[in-house]
Order: sequence, then C-alpha cells, then structure tokens
Amino acid sequence: MNHHPLLIKGIDEFNKREFFEAHETLEVYWNTLSGDEKELVQSIIQAAVAYYHFGRGNSVGARKLLTRAVARAESVAPDTLKIDVLPYLNTIKLSLRSVENEDTSVQMPTIGFAT
Repeated sequence: MNHHPLLIKGIDEFNKREFFEAHETLEVYWNTLSGDEKELVQSIIQAAVAYYHFGRGNSVGARKLLTRAVARAESVAPDTLKIDVLPYLNTIKLSLRSVENEDTSVQMPTIGFAT
C-alpha cells in the first residue's frame, strides 16, 4: 500500500513531536477519509493536540483529548491504514493514566507503519 503524502508527513511531524504541525497536516488528510481510516486519523489528531496541550501545562485539555483519542483508536482494526495501531494505542493509554495521575512526564508514542 502506498501511503498518502499527507499521512506520511503528518506521522513524521507527530514522531518529531511537532504536534501543532501534525494536527494541521493530518486534518487536511482526515477530510478525505471515511470509516475506520477517518477514526484512526482523528485519534492521531486528538493525541497530537493532547500532547500539545500537555506541553503547555493544560492537563485538563490533554486528558479530555487523550480520552477521545483512546476511544477512537480502540474502535478501529489493528492494521488500519497499515499503521501499527496497537503500540500507538497502548502508549496513549499510558499517557492518559499519567495525565490522570498528574505526572509531570508523559510517555508519547512513535507511530509506525506495518511492514
């Protein structure tokens, strides 16, 4: 499967922790999708915004968005868009627990494509 250039760019930005940019890039791509693909990209967008909020000290916003990101990622097939969904999902769940426990550091996922 050839990945859409906006998906590749958005994932690269996410993995570089350029969360605002990843959100902007992926939102353009998200508008072209439907079904599980749309849900997964929405989850990644929400996670990106959550980590952006966390980095700016807004743990309430981060918690809300991570909760939504987890629910969306849980609803899709584990190979949607040929992305390794389970490692991403497990890490955002850990991030959510950290934010809920008011930890000052949060583990952030690196999103990978299935081979």
